[in-house]
Amino acid sequence: MWNLTKESKEKFRKANLLPIHESDEEWEIVLKEAEEEEEDIIQRLKDDLNEVKDELIQILPSKFIPYVENGTLNQPTLPKSVREDYLNWMRESEKEFEQILSAAYENTERALSYLPKTVQEVFSQSLHDSIIQKIERDGDNLHLYINTSGGFTSVDIIHFIFKGVTKEETDQPLEVGQWFIYDELMKTDDGFAFRVLFDCPETQWTIYMKDLDAELFYYPVPTKILKDNEQLEETSFDEFVNMLNQDQKYWFITPDVVLPVKFIHNGIELENATFQLDENKLVITMHGNQYTYDIKELHPASFIYTDIYEDPYQDLDETLPFDEIEAAALGNNVSLSIRAWNTMYQFPHETKEVINRILLNTTFSEENEMALSVYVNHFYKEGVLTKETINKYRDFIDED
Repeated sequence: MWNLTKESKEKFRKANLLPIHESDEEWEIVLKEAEEEEEDIIQRLKDDLNEVKDELIQILPSKFIPYVENGTLNQPTLPKSVREDYLNWMRESEKEFEQILSAAYENTERALSYLPKTVQEVFSQSLHDSIIQKIERDGDNLHLYINTSGGFTSVDIIHFIFKGVTKEETDQPLEVGQWFIYDELMKTDDGFAFRVLFDCPETQWTIYMKDLDAELFYYPVPTKILKDNEQLEETSFDEFVNMLNQDQKYWFITPDVVLPVKFIHNGIELENATFQLDENKLVITMHGNQYTYDIKELHPASFIYTDIYEDPYQDLDETLPFDEIEAAALGNNVSLSIRAWNTMYQFPHETKEVINRILLNTTFSEENEMALSVYVNHFYKEGVLTKETINKYRDFIDED
């Protein structure tokens, strides 16, 4: 039995269409701010209510309907007892949906115990906000490629393999570009079933299959570091390829193709396909078909993935030799600079002199202010700062 349904999600959404302020104190603050900003908050609240009125009435308990009709449900004049009842109703709706999600999670956990570790790894992190990138059907198998770059997982591409599909139920066909909102996996007598609530367009999709497998793909370490440092766009594709570890496997994955990468002298080839690259476009030719991609805003490195997860910053925890700290902390190499500051943080007394020299030679900026505050307060509590350094960073130091 499914816990997750399109109707339950819709009910929860409608119950949260009209949030209201929860106390007299909140209303006082809001009304004062509106007066200072010369905002007609009463009219804005009326407009907010009118915008959701038709949907809200569909699920509201009857006792709240008169306050919708007279336009006071989200106004400061709403009686306190009604306000508390409405807030309690919203809380109960939230609690009810949380229980549905919890039951769906438990259902999924039970089913996962029968499935491979790769599938278990996929569901150990959230699929929320992942996007369908590619749909491919092969007999009674369905291949679903999910781009998770906007989601909440360390994986960058998930390739779901639904094996021996026996049935699909949906109010409209799957589309590339749909967003995962909620999902539930279930063990059945003859296999498994998977349900997803999608958005854009909103769809409830359920698939029944004999087995489920998954492949996981990740951006290589150079991609992650270059993106984080906003250096990818200024790195040529040839330079990027030379940064890759040639002992690893790589794939070229686009919305149209999934192709293994072969390394050649100073470059790469695609298995069973060719590609051409210029300043504006990438063209892949395979079996007489051409696929063209605009790369003016999307670097071609964004199509290259590996099946090995590596933490690009695992070496940042490695301490630097003390005699290298100063040059690294004040230099332009971001990784070395982070290692230098982390080393000083770990060994404040051993690096006392260099800490003070670096802090006296560091200039404040919006980008480094928060980090400096953390480090300075740590060094201050450790008692390693000189009077001169303390005077310079007086505004950063919390003496409580």
